[in-house]
Amino acid sequence: MNETMLRDLALANRLLARDGIVDDFGHVALRDPGDPSRFWLSRALPPNRVAPSDLRRHGPDGACEDPAVAAYSEAVLHARLFAARPDVQVSIHHHARPLLPFTLPGAPALRPVFHTGAVAGWDIPVWDSAPFGAGGMLVDTVEKADSLAAGLGTARAALLRAHGAVVVGPDIATAVMIAIYMAENAAVALAAGATARPVPSLSPGEAAETARRLLTPGTVARVWAGRTAGLEV
Repeated sequence: MNETMLRDLALANRLLARDGIVDDFGHVALRDPGDPSRFWLSRALPPNRVAPSDLRRHGPDGACEDPAVAAYSEAVLHARLFAARPDVQVSIHHHARPLLPFTLPGAPALRPVFHTGAVAGWDIPVWDSAPFGAGGMLVDTVEKADSLAAGLGTARAALLRAHGAVVVGPDIATAVMIAIYMAENAAVALAAGATARPVPSLSPGEAAETARRLLTPGTVARVWAGRTAGLEV
């Protein structure tokens, strides 16, 4: 793993914390390009404190290879998403507040209601931990993580009932862009009253074409450059 990628992973944690996407309990994982069965994730820290020196490699079962550090209990979530999706290089788990009303039972589907909101996709699945019992909602077992990966399917993002969301992408900047605009789309939908009444959304075709045009290297790099300006790790 090169130093630039580790720096960008640490930067992603801080950027998403600053922009209100990850809270004290969110995390961002990056597949190891030299060994795709393994991935990098911070030791258990608030994301706004993560530095490159805090990043540790984890195995295919989610276990941290450095037993001396405290690891996130949901590291297995990333391990199983990577195992299920060879196309995914980055996995984000967060609890952005604008998304939470859409994770509640009976809530309407979260649809893209404005242009850049389309990057998360038109049909965002909702995964429910309830079948695994009342022992906690953390995705901290292989069984839960595999179920979540199956629920995500081929989508770029999924909501977790009364919990939060996962976002996946082919690189750090793309996954960060999707996470940011997915949360901003939820905020706009809430402002329009989406949880109380139907609000207009993009059509599936509009969403697909808009996302195709936005998720290009030049546009992703523009968003990354603008959002990371002034941030240091």
